[in-house]
Amino acid sequence: MRFRAGDKEFRASVFLFDKDGTLITFDHWFRVMEERARRLVRRLGLTAGEAAALADFLGVDRGQRRHWGIIPLPRPEAEAATAQFLSELTGLSLPALAGLVREVFAEVDADFPFARHLRPVPGAEALLRAVRRAGGKVAVVTHDLASAARQHLRALGWEELVDGVVGLDVCPLKKPAPDPLLCACALVGRRPEEAVMVGDMPWDLQAGRAAGCRGTVGVLTGLGRAEELAPWADVVLADLREARIEK
Repeated sequence: MRFRAGDKEFRASVFLFDKDGTLITFDHWFRVMEERARRLVRRLGLTAGEAAALADFLGVDRGQRRHWGIIPLPRPEAEAATAQFLSELTGLSLPALAGLVREVFAEVDADFPFARHLRPVPGAEALLRAVRRAGGKVAVVTHDLASAARQHLRALGWEELVDGVVGLDVCPLKKPAPDPLLCACALVGRRPEEAVMVGDMPWDLQAGRAAGCRGTVGVLTGLGRAEELAPWADVVLADLREARIEK
């Protein structure tokens, strides 16, 4: 099939998408962080001042002044950083806090009403459906856990639009290493030379180049800026409405 993105055209049969900032906005993360903070404050009995410091660290100020806290971090790094921060804040044992943070983050994943708060980026669902109609394959390659990513896809009604999900619980190596993308291609039975990688951060596109993907497409719906994406992208789009599929 032909994939047109801006002024570029690619022949591709598989599309690899980052998740947050590429297919889904970051809006839900502020609510998730608020709930993580609330539960940690309750479990640890933090003071008002400690609670405010934790909220700022996690990034629950809704991205004011481009302050995102730990929101952009891969899941294992976010958990480790939170445990380290709490240990320094409270003087409590780091190993004990690491276990508590993992437990609380997992609880929030299980309980959070994602269907109420997840928001697709403009053009995401239309593009996924167009790939499906044209007979292409789709994989999501994320620094989140694959189990959490599948939950997000279910909440959006996108399960049937995605053929494979690779997260850090599937491939522990992170982008910009090519390994997660190679794993995703293997999952959907396609070669990387048939793939286009779409992402909002330089490491998404660097991974696409390293994996030998046919094309790399940057989008400005996440945290990456145009000047950061341009060196690694064949084309940079304002959002996915600028892309279309033709058989």
